Amino acid sequence: MKLCEPKAFPALKYATGRGSGSMIAFLFSFIFCLSSSCFGQQAVSGIITDYNSYWKTSVSVMNPVKPVNSHNLLAFTYNNTQYSTGVNDAALRSHGESFIAGDFWSLPVDNISGAIVANTKVGLGEMYDGVHNGASNPAPYRDIETYLTDGVKGLNIGTCIANLPVGSLTFAVTNIRPENIGDGIPDILVTQVADPSNSFDRYSFVNANGTIVGVSKDVEFTNIPPVANWTADFYESVSNPMILTAGFTNTDRPMRLWAADLSDLGITLANYQSVSKFKINLSGNSDVAFVAYNQRSFTVASILPLTLGDLTGQVINGAAKLNWNTQSEADTKHFVLEKSRDNLVFSGIDTIRAMGNSTTTVYYSSLDKSLQNGTTYYRLKMVDNDGHFTYSKTIQVQYNKASGTLSLLLYPNPASDKIQVSYPASQDGSLMIFSSGGTLLKRVMLNSNTTQTSLAVNTLAKGFYRLVWQGRDETLSQALIVQ
Repeated sequence: MKLCEPKAFPALKYATGRGSGSMIAFLFSFIFCLSSSCFGQQAVSGIITDYNSYWKTSVSVMNPVKPVNSHNLLAFTYNNTQYSTGVNDAALRSHGESFIAGDFWSLPVDNISGAIVANTKVGLGEMYDGVHNGASNPAPYRDIETYLTDGVKGLNIGTCIANLPVGSLTFAVTNIRPENIGDGIPDILVTQVADPSNSFDRYSFVNANGTIVGVSKDVEFTNIPPVANWTADFYESVSNPMILTAGFTNTDRPMRLWAADLSDLGITLANYQSVSKFKINLSGNSDVAFVAYNQRSFTVASILPLTLGDLTGQVINGAAKLNWNTQSEADTKHFVLEKSRDNLVFSGIDTIRAMGNSTTTVYYSSLDKSLQNGTTYYRLKMVDNDGHFTYSKTIQVQYNKASGTLSLLLYPNPASDKIQVSYPASQDGSLMIFSSGGTLLKRVMLNSNTTQTSLAVNTLAKGFYRLVWQGRDETLSQALIVQ
């Protein structure tokens, strides 16, 4: 049996050569090392993502398929128990998976203290840009925070920041729920998706002054077995737009994950109220896709410089149409539309880019085509450019499939490029766009019994229009906004 080297247990390095108390700590750590074999502590042993709709892999049965694009984490296995992230529990059930339902989100980045260096790279799935074995054209821009929080619920494991610079990475934390401390269910989930070195990162919760609350945890990812490999391009991030060099094009890298309960980091009923942030002291070799947290155990929220109008929902053609507007925006990044059947566990179903900065009313909409009978709950997660977010009120949409109504639906609305239009089936049908003054601007004849088509609106000037569907015996209309 191979014994652990001191570098595999950073605590040993800090303990040696500091007197008798340090020697006791050294001996204790060494005995613990032997008894637990040092390897794979708190390792995630398997994951499921939505790559190609469903992709499962584990340490023991590694999937030979290597993801080459963005994909979101659906579930992970920790201590022989599978937990869902809440991204798409229905997909897990449809594949016969057993799991404990969870609600995981990427932590919004509060601050990165280290400066970007020549070794810092942005890893993107090799086909992220649709270009095989080559660089994007145009080249992608560096956006560190975005690549750490992209995807549904921020859990895209197909993009990463490699070799995050030496320093610290902090995430704001609020409202720890004491009843979840020490329950054995993971509260923190960390990814490492490139080549780890023998250096370690230090994880801890800190108070508002930066002082550690509880204890720190040193993790060396070479001691954690990979669950799979993926294929990525690693762009040089010192330039912006970024550059892709030959040695980092179309390369395979291992994927590893580590998880922890709040209690693993020394959080107790006596100190949890002091926690302000989660902090990672970076070695300079960290390759992070995201750092996620269990929203059932604590929340992350802030007041955003955004004024939200009403969020409303209506049933049209068996789908839920959600509409909202903002009266003003300042550095708003995007909205995540979330859905729930029990008003407890919400899953993100759509991400809509925000206007960003505006002092006038901006209109948004989203369509949920997977509407089920009964009551469905919706809310918005509103995210700004620095990763902070807050939630809208929750609304209900009632649907009775037997009493569906005949309707015309268009999406997105407002639109700037093209719209997707859903309409009733008819042997003779057409779609028409009229100006606000009633002038016919466009007419499209529809194929018999079709119910959906796409219309380009990029040639229309910004403003208000009327979309009209004309069937054999009926006419339906809907307002259209081009922006």
